[in-house]
Amino acid sequence: MGGAPSKTRKLTVENDDPTSVIKVSEGVVDRIRGNQMQLCIHTLDPLLLRRFFFNEPSLTSLQMRQANIAELKKNDDYWENRIRNLEANHKKINEIIDEEQKKAVEEVMGTKKSTAVLIQPPCQDTKKAVLECYRHYPNEPMRCAKVVQAFQECVDLKRSCLVANRG
Repeated sequence: MGGAPSKTRKLTVENDDPTSVIKVSEGVVDRIRGNQMQLCIHTLDPLLLRRFFFNEPSLTSLQMRQANIAELKKNDDYWENRIRNLEANHKKINEIIDEEQKKAVEEVMGTKKSTAVLIQPPCQDTKKAVLECYRHYPNEPMRCAKVVQAFQECVDLKRSCLVANRG
């Protein structure tokens, strides 16, 4: 073991009966032949051998690494599915909003057309009377003052009714 070289051992076995056989285990034979190191390595437990290899991870750290990788993959899958579901939900919501906006635009455009056709400017009869008066008296506009006053009162009345209805 120390610095001194090992001494060779000599083994002598005496067998008085030449027909009988001395049984020797393979370990003893290997030791006699000088294969002691190989014998030691083969007889050790494989798990014990792992401890001697420093670059190779132990069984428990390898299992922990695989467990961590599996957990990270599971987490990635969860978030990918979550993002995919959120994107699908947002797409549906955007489609619904677009449809509602189109309906609202069509409704507003439809009501503007119908209101433009149905609602005529107020006081059309007094307007015609003012125009007729100015045609009759093109050089004397003061003669149409009472008709213009009636038209102005009619417009003021309609305006005040609209303001009262909206308020």
